[in-house]
Amino acid sequence: MFYVNDIDGLKFKGPLENLEKWRTISRKTSIEPVDEEKSSFNLPKGPGAQAVAVYQKIISNNNMVEPLVHVHQIMSSPPTTIAPETPVAEAWWILRKLNIRQVIVTTEKKEIVGMLFERDILKRINVIDNQVKVDQELLVDDVIKKEFVSTDSISDIRRVAIALSQFHIDAMPVLEDGKLVGIVTRGDVLRGFAANPKLNLWA
Repeated sequence: MFYVNDIDGLKFKGPLENLEKWRTISRKTSIEPVDEEKSSFNLPKGPGAQAVAVYQKIISNNNMVEPLVHVHQIMSSPPTTIAPETPVAEAWWILRKLNIRQVIVTTEKKEIVGMLFERDILKRINVIDNQVKVDQELLVDDVIKKEFVSTDSISDIRRVAIALSQFHIDAMPVLEDGKLVGIVTRGDVLRGFAANPKLNLWA
């Protein structure tokens, strides 16, 4: 099961097939589904390229076999979170210190308000000689995407891989009974496939 939320609340709830057809999200945010027949997908350079290549193969591979691997088996839990009123400069150093590229933004009650990605910060700051140059009044809430995709802890990682690839996102929050319990990233999914060769995604 997948979900799409924004500042107004839940916008979508349903299986991957319906998520792929749901186009409202593409009108409001840069998280845009890809039409595999009409659009070319340029693989990024660096460590993420291998993961995305695997995701693309999953989309075209109809010979996916058991066993099932669920998100809760590969996710990071508890997830790192950050408050929306955190200064962007501070958020940047938190990502650097923890060696992560994204973090879930939550209220004090752990309600998700968005996802903060490294690339969103880099669009708004300059780093010169390890010094961050940024408007000190710029907050996380000013730069995050407030519309985000999340999934259940029991989702099949192959379906999560497809969603990550088609919606051009690096990670998504993981929910259990509507509560935040973890985060799953492209790297988590790739390691999940590597640890389960019976999924036969490398041939």
